[in-house]
Formats: sequence, structure tokens, C-alpha cells
Amino acid sequence: MSNERNRLLRAESTGSVAESTIRGVLMGRGYVELGVQEALEAEPEAQQTAMFRDFGRRSRPTRLFVAQFPIGHSIYGLPLNADFWVRGAPGYPQGLAIEVKWQQSTGSVDEKFPYLVLNIQQCYPCPALVIADGGGQRPGAIQWLRSQVEGNLLGVYSVTEFLAWANRKL
Repeated sequence: MSNERNRLLRAESTGSVAESTIRGVLMGRGYVELGVQEALEAEPEAQQTAMFRDFGRRSRPTRLFVAQFPIGHSIYGLPLNADFWVRGAPGYPQGLAIEVKWQQSTGSVDEKFPYLVLNIQQCYPCPALVIADGGGQRPGAIQWLRSQVEGNLLGVYSVTEFLAWANRKL
């Protein structure tokens, strides 16, 4: 296997670990994970009564999250997925998107920050947080990303900072 292929597999693996960490935080705060199709098909509990409940359909938990949720269309007009979409978080009636960007070594993740920010600010139908960590970003990249916090972009956190935020807000 080539060095480049090994580097790409390692980057994908460490990114998956970061997303698994966020998944664990959400589950630890009492959120239930649903698959995309399941979340789109499930009906809110309020719309089902005991008398007319379709017992073949699962009611939607009040506190849930979905990984790789189709959140809308990008600034290019293409389908856009959020790493996580959280429903039932206090103070976020439209939901909350969470984007996880892990860069452990030199690469291109930080070059995508402007695209991410524009999508969040112009296309997301709900507020969003960015979890950016790993220590491999170029100097100034995280500071720039944090300077963009406004509108739908609520905050930029490290994994540790997100854990503290989640303990207070979720």
C-alpha cells in the first residue's frame, strides 16, 4: 500500500474516532441515535394518540440525533449533510447541527473551513457548532474559524470544550 493511501486511511480513521467521541457525548446526555431514513419516517409522539397509533411505526424520541443528516443544499446547490443533527436540545427548536473536523497532521481539512462557514451561515436551516481539533491545522486556521462565529455559526470548540458545552447546554 502506498504512503499516500496509508495517510488517507489514517486520516479517515482518526476522523471516525472523533465523530464516535461526539456520538458518545450525545448518547451520554440522553439523546437517542436514529438512522437518516428512520428519522425521516418516524412521527412525533404528539401526532400519535393511543387510540390511533400505528404500532408498526416507531414514534420519534423527543431527544434524538442523526449522523450524516441531509440538512439542505450547499452554496453550490448540491445536497449537503451535517455530521450530526440534534433534535430536542433546549433552546434550539429548529434543531442543532454539529460538524466535526479533525486534523491530526498536515492536510487539507483546514482549507475547507471557508466552505463550511459559508454553508452554515447561508444554507443551514438551524444553528450549528463546529468541533475542530487534532492539532494539525495550519497556524491561524482555528483562530480564523472562531472569528467567523455569527448568525447560524454558534461556536467553534475543541473536543474538550464541546464536552463542557454539552454538559451545560444539552
